[in-house]
Amino acid sequence: MAALLSCYMGIVLVSVWAGPIKDFFEGKKTVANTWVQADASPATIKIIIFLVIVGLVASKADIAIGRDNSMAPLEILAYSFITGVLIAATVFSYLPAGTQQAVIGQTRLIHYLKDYYTLWLIAPVILIVFVSSRRRSY
Repeated sequence: MAALLSCYMGIVLVSVWAGPIKDFFEGKKTVANTWVQADASPATIKIIIFLVIVGLVASKADIAIGRDNSMAPLEILAYSFITGVLIAATVFSYLPAGTQQAVIGQTRLIHYLKDYYTLWLIAPVILIVFVSSRRRSY
C-alpha cells in the first residue's frame, strides 16, 4: 500500500518539480549561487524524480495497512500487480514519443501501458473501493 501511495506522490511531484529542475540542469536557474550546465533530457529528469520519490517513500513509509494480515493473499497480489503496472506505465509515459513508438513496435504488450494509462491511474482507487466495501459487508 505504501508503494501505491508513493506512485501517486511521485506523479504529483514530477508534475510540479520537473520544470524547475530541468531549468537548473540547463543552467537557466541557480540554487545557492550554483548553476549546472548539463545535457539532461526532460524524460530523464522526470523518470529519476519519479523513481527516487517512489523508492524513498515506499521504503520509509510506516503505513500499517495490511500488516495485521487483514488482507487476503489475492488482495495483496492485486495491489502488487496494479502498483507495478502503474510504475511501469508512468515511467513509459515520461519517455519521448519516438522512443515510445520504437518500444511499442518491438513488443505486443507494452502498448497497453500507453493506451490504458488513465485506467492504470484509476484502477487502484477502484480496487480500494471494491475491497473496502467487500470487507465491511462481513
